[in-house]
This record gives sequence, structure tokens and C-alpha cells, in this order.
Amino acid sequence: MKWLKNYFGGKKGGEEAAILQLAEINSWLEERGKESGFAMSLKEIYGRMDDVAKVLSKDISALASASADDGTPPKLLRAGLAARGEVVKQLETLSLKLMPPKKKDPDSAFQHHWTLVKGLERTVTTFGRAQRYVAALFPRNIESINADLAKVSRLLVDLESEIGKKRKVQEESWYSRELAERLQEELSGIDELKKKTQQDVATLAEMTARLSGLEEEAKRLTASDEGKRAEELKRSLERKKQDQSSAEDELADLIAPLTKALARIMKQGSSDRINLRHKNVLEHLLVSPSQVLDKDIAGSLEELRSHLATLGLKDKKKEKILDHIDLLIKRRSLENARARQANMEKEILYLQSQIKESSGEPLRLKDEMSQARKSKKSMDAALDQAEKDLASLEGKAASDELELEERLTRIAGRPIKLDLSPGRKCW
Repeated sequence: MKWLKNYFGGKKGGEEAAILQLAEINSWLEERGKESGFAMSLKEIYGRMDDVAKVLSKDISALASASADDGTPPKLLRAGLAARGEVVKQLETLSLKLMPPKKKDPDSAFQHHWTLVKGLERTVTTFGRAQRYVAALFPRNIESINADLAKVSRLLVDLESEIGKKRKVQEESWYSRELAERLQEELSGIDELKKKTQQDVATLAEMTARLSGLEEEAKRLTASDEGKRAEELKRSLERKKQDQSSAEDELADLIAPLTKALARIMKQGSSDRINLRHKNVLEHLLVSPSQVLDKDIAGSLEELRSHLATLGLKDKKKEKILDHIDLLIKRRSLENARARQANMEKEILYLQSQIKESSGEPLRLKDEMSQARKSKKSMDAALDQAEKDLASLEGKAASDELELEERLTRIAGRPIKLDLSPGRKCW
């Protein structure tokens, strides 16, 4: 493998960073785990441990077979010999635990280390309680065993250090694999988002061009004879609506002087105090005079005049109403005003139909432009969001790339740089 040769074949000090492709990280980590030197370090420690075990075994045997001084007081002799038996038994148990495990993997080494630590703790505890009596009988033997136990303790420190280093590398490797997988997903997401953004940009350009074309078409239509005619029809319609409003105001003004009389006659007609022949017509004159037919106006006004004396109006008010009724009948004012209003309604309906006929194409263009603007606005928003998403994703990828390089560098013990392939790295 080129990358493996590149890494293991270089100089250690002050050299340039090794280049590692993202797709090679898992295999690199696997090879790095094999070449970490853990097995060799473990073999060396276990070799020293075997030597210590042999020496300890001899020292245990020597202690077990040692003879006390003939001049030792009986009481001390009994206590020392009893304590020696207990110490020898515990030391022999510890000696058995010094045998290295068959497997040389980190888990086996950790279990062996833990067992030895606990065994040494129990031995030291037992030894500590009995040492005073045993040392009094066999001082040289105890001195040798103390030296052996010190060596075992140092070996455990060395073993713990190697296990810690290995576990640290394993932890870094696990995080590195996680980061590599996540970084690959982020890079794929960046590629997909960029492709979609490019497509959306092209679509937006098409939308913009289409909207511009529709606007130009709308301008040409407005400037054409047909467009000018449509605008003139709209202006005429506005004028007719104003005329209609004036006619309605005129009709209302003509009825206004009769309002009080009409209200009273309708009230009396409802209570059957008087019998009205034009009841419906009088009611329409009061609330909607434009709905009254020409042929019914004169008769209803005559009937109103005939009942004025019974409506309880003041003389002056009654005289004004009589004069106004006579004037309306004589001049046919209501008929003329209503006719003008009706004519305005007909002309308005005609103009509206003409505008509708001429508005087909402008309405179509208006609807299409409205839809095009909505689509363009939606696409603009989507592109803005895509830009934010892309910036966020690239930020995450840059952060993960940096962290991954730092972890790989710690594993390798030398600078490592990632190769994310040409054109990929954009931050």
C-alpha cells in the first residue's frame, strides 16, 4: 500500500505531513493497530515478569525452608512460624498470578493487570500484618521478598502504562472511524446540495426569463389598439358608474321630502286604519324607489296625497308635501330619474360585457404573471435556505476534518493531512 509505505518509510523529525485519503482511513487504522508495538511491549514486560516470578518463587521456597536461630524465644518462634505459613501461602498465590495470559490482546492484558493488582494488595495486606514476626526470625528472606514485591509493583506500573496507551489509541481509532463516516456523509450531502442548487439556479433563470417575457407581452398588449380600447372601456365604465350614482342620488333627493309621510302612511296601512291600494308601491318608494315601475308612480303619489289629511302632519309640512307631490306628478320627475338610472344600469352591463370580451388575453397574462412571481419568490426562498444549509454543512465538515486530522496525528505520532479528492475541499 502506497500510503503505508509513505507513513512508515519516512523520517520522524521535522518532515512534511503524511497524506491520507478519506477512503483509506479504516484500513490505515487497522494496519496502525497491528503496528502499534503493543504486542512487543507486552512481550518485553511479560518477559521481565517471568524473571521476577522465578526469583520470587526461589525466595518463597527459601523462606519456607529457612531455620530460625536456636536462641529465639519460644513465644516469638511460635508466632513467627505461624505468620511465615500465612505469608508463604499468600506469596505462592501471588506467584501463580504472575503467569502471563495466553492471549496478548488489550482486554486479556487488562484483566491480568487487574488480577495482579488485587493479588498484590491482598499479599501486601497479609505481609504487612505478619512481617514483624517473620522478619524477626528471617530478616534476610523478608528483605529479598520485599525487593521482589517492589519489582512486581514497578512491572504493574509499566503494564498499566502500556495498556493505557493502547486503550487511548483504540479510543482515538473509534472516534476517527466515526468522524470519517460522518465526514463522508457530510461531503456527500454537500455534493448533493450543490447539484440541487445548480439545478434550482437554472430553473430560477428560466422562471425569470419567462416572467420577463410575460411582462413584455403584457406591455405590448396594453400599447396595442385592443389594449387601448380595453382601457377606454374601463374609463367609460367608471364614468357610467358615477352617472349611475348621481341618478341614485337624484332619485333619493326626490323622495326625501316624502319620507315622513310615506313612513306614516305605511304604519297606518299596516294597522288597517286605512286601506291602501298601492301599499307595495308606497313601500318601495320609501326603501327602494328605483324598483318602482313608471306606471305605478303617479297612482301611488295620488293615493299618498289623498291620505295626507289623516297622517297627522303639521299644516306647513303638509302643504310642502302637497306641492312636492304635484310637482313630481306634473313633471314626471321620479319617472325621468328612474329612467336615467335604468339606462345607466343597461349601459354599465353592456360595458362590463365588452370589457369581459376584451379582457380574456390580459387576464390570462395577469394570472400567468402572478403564478410566475409566486414560483420565483418560492424558488428565491429555497435558494436562500439552501445557501444557509450549505454554509452550515460545510462548517460541520471543516470542523470534523480538522478534528479527524488531529486524532489521526495523535495516533500516528506525526502530522497527518486528509486528501478529500480534487475539487472537494472548498473551505
